[in-house]
Amino acid sequence: MKKKMTLSTDRKSASEGEYIEIRWACDACPDSLYLAIDSERTQYSIAVSDSGTTRIPVPKSNGKMTVKLIGIISGKKVIESVDVRVKSVKQARTKATISSRMKTFSEKMKAKWYVFRANMKYWWLSQKKWQKALWIALLALWFGLLFSSIGRKPEVKVSSDQVQTAYLMR
Repeated sequence: MKKKMTLSTDRKSASEGEYIEIRWACDACPDSLYLAIDSERTQYSIAVSDSGTTRIPVPKSNGKMTVKLIGIISGKKVIESVDVRVKSVKQARTKATISSRMKTFSEKMKAKWYVFRANMKYWWLSQKKWQKALWIALLALWFGLLFSSIGRKPEVKVSSDQVQTAYLMR
């Protein structure tokens, strides 16, 4: 029995922003089946079940989008791919309102913050015990130096010559 993987789309050409339907099936890919989308500007992949369908939006592209089904069959990587021609949609640029631009900016910053937090959490979990202790000690030292310098007034040393000069200039 030959193990087989199939992949197809409902059409071979679509415009940016439209949806295409993707169908796939794999006879023997229990836990290792991925759907990869590559539009030259956007690349992403998702884990999928042995068979199914999904609808995806056609992203902005330089003319072509490739949909790949990647699976492991008997220890070997097997790839099926389908190319979809992407037609560019020219849209009139309208000036966004300040509130919509601020909302977009806010959403981008939230996304960047979540990515930063996830990266820091991963980094912290990957540190050994002695490295964590060293980082905590360095952070405590930095805070100690910071707080000790906050309440101080700068010392101004004035020589007697400067005092005499200032007194004479009055």
